[in-house]
Amino acid sequence: MITFIEPISKNIGMYVPAYPLPIMEIASFVKKNLPKIDIEVISVPIDYGLPLSEDARNNLYSDISIELCKAKPRGVGISCTAISQAEEAITLCEHIKRKDPDIFTFMGGYFPTIYYEDILKRTSSLDLIVVGEGEAPSLEIISLLEKGKDPRKENIESLAWKEGDEIRTTKRGARFDLKNKAVLNLDFLRNPGSYEILPYSFSRGCPFQCNFCMEEFIRPTRIAVPEQIVYKDLENISARSSSHTLLVSDALFRSFGMFPFIKSLGMKVNFETRCDVMESSRISEIADTCGMFALGFESASYDTLKRMNKVRDKAHYEHYISNTIKIFREAARNEIPLLVFMIAGYPGDTERDLEKSLAFAHELSKYGGEGGYIFKIGECQVYPKTNIHRLALSIPDVVFDDDGVFGMNTVRKPSKDLDFDTVQSYTKQIFSLSNYTPKLKNTLLRLMPFFRLPVLSLKDEIIPDSCYMDSSREIMNVRGEALAHFRTKLPQLSSRYKGLVSAQRNTRILPY
Repeated sequence: MITFIEPISKNIGMYVPAYPLPIMEIASFVKKNLPKIDIEVISVPIDYGLPLSEDARNNLYSDISIELCKAKPRGVGISCTAISQAEEAITLCEHIKRKDPDIFTFMGGYFPTIYYEDILKRTSSLDLIVVGEGEAPSLEIISLLEKGKDPRKENIESLAWKEGDEIRTTKRGARFDLKNKAVLNLDFLRNPGSYEILPYSFSRGCPFQCNFCMEEFIRPTRIAVPEQIVYKDLENISARSSSHTLLVSDALFRSFGMFPFIKSLGMKVNFETRCDVMESSRISEIADTCGMFALGFESASYDTLKRMNKVRDKAHYEHYISNTIKIFREAARNEIPLLVFMIAGYPGDTERDLEKSLAFAHELSKYGGEGGYIFKIGECQVYPKTNIHRLALSIPDVVFDDDGVFGMNTVRKPSKDLDFDTVQSYTKQIFSLSNYTPKLKNTLLRLMPFFRLPVLSLKDEIIPDSCYMDSSREIMNVRGEALAHFRTKLPQLSSRYKGLVSAQRNTRILPY
């Protein structure tokens, strides 16, 4: 028996009621190659709930640990795809080891790949870290565990672990060949009918190297999933799930030729793309199947985009801006909701850079339509060992919170004459230009039910008891019916906490 776990993400604003795609990919690959092994995938929020306090979190982790002690899996693999999951993944490991030190624990994902040294120095409860893509190393780890062997002694590629006071590593393996990818198997899930969103990745990696992104640390080039596997995957997840919303992960999504097939499965597609990659002329073709798409826009300032490494030169910048306008115009005409990602106060920014973004947001807001749009803008964060961190250190007068790899690391002073209060002022002005149409609200309710809500709102008295897993109202129930009840109260909650919807990110981080 092998158990894979998707932990809690402390950033509730980005919570999506979707099954855990990365560990589903790995679990499906392991099962394909080792069919006799029993595998279970746990999604902590769906299967146990979303704890709103530290005591509730600890009780929940204790329950998981007790169950694992009884089941006695050979190993427990924990996914950590986001920085907001890092401390939770570590805390969960520590709970498991306290209950049963003999359970072998291993972890993988973006955060462990970049920060394996920091994790191993922080905790002794983690036996092994997979560095990079997880399929091939996980298969070897699990095969050895089933034979009663210690994977750390077999020279498997792409691993890191602690031995005494020393951190050991093996050489980094080659990229996973996506021709060998297994068809997704939803049978591992405890509550397959409780997931409202079907995440899927048509490719892995990205050829762009924006310096605020971590993709290049794992997959510095883009490789597409073979088309025949995509078709099988979509047929399978459509047949095995009651949801019909596909959330596509693809750095350069342009798989528009598959939309007729996706439509035949009764699915709607939500996807993110770059505003210099999306072809505005294709929007009318996909309008009846597209539920929403997001643009990684970031800024309207040429200087800022150059610092981000998002544009090469002035010609690229001109296309970047003009194509964004074309996309807005076509999305409005076809009533497709838009989510526009932006960053405020990037290292080196001046007030002039923010003025350009505000002016451009005003320009875009001329394009109305029933689809609506949101300028999802937030303050900038810099994390150690990343390119943006190196950039921040290289620019005079940049000040940021030095919280380390597990902190927020918010940029407080992007340049000599630009302070944080001014950045926040522009953030609020730009966000206020969002056009919350009924269609957009409905789409967003399903995609991110806690979008922009502060944590304190989740304990509001207007939320019915049926929305919680416990009588003390400390653990949110984020399954279908309970989440549906919660959504009926969202208009009141949004109105009551209106002043905090554009506040700092820390208001949307769970308090433990």
